[in-house]
Amino acid sequence: MNHSLLLQTSRTQLVKQLLYFDEERNGFLNHYYPGKHPQRKQAEELINSYCTVLEQLLSDYSEEKLCSNVLIGSRLDLRYLADGYIDTYTIVFPAYTDPAEGKISWLSPLGMQLLMAQRNHEYELEVPSGKISVMIDNISFENSGEVDSAV
Repeated sequence: MNHSLLLQTSRTQLVKQLLYFDEERNGFLNHYYPGKHPQRKQAEELINSYCTVLEQLLSDYSEEKLCSNVLIGSRLDLRYLADGYIDTYTIVFPAYTDPAEGKISWLSPLGMQLLMAQRNHEYELEVPSGKISVMIDNISFENSGEVDSAV
């Protein structure tokens, strides 16, 4: 697949994500956060912020901008600052989660903290054992942000 076709395919996928969250937001939230689930508001705010980031990205679309923030479908290299160890993750919709392949849901505790994070920025992540300092060294959009079967 040539480079411009790959870039266009990525753009199409991001537009589909925007449409999905516009049309299916309540159904999605009801599925994962039914009733008065305590995390529903946090997830809804994250979706709103994510859609704003997508709209901005799509208004001035380029490969550089596509790879500057962690999106649903992004593959990222996460470097732990304490020891320099690097983990690679791909952020996906919950239906596509596969920990053996490093595919984590954007709804997971780690996924929610990484979504919209920026390359070359330091972050402090909350993990079960406390807080860890990390840096995102690289982001690439891997076309793993399919919305089919997102619920």
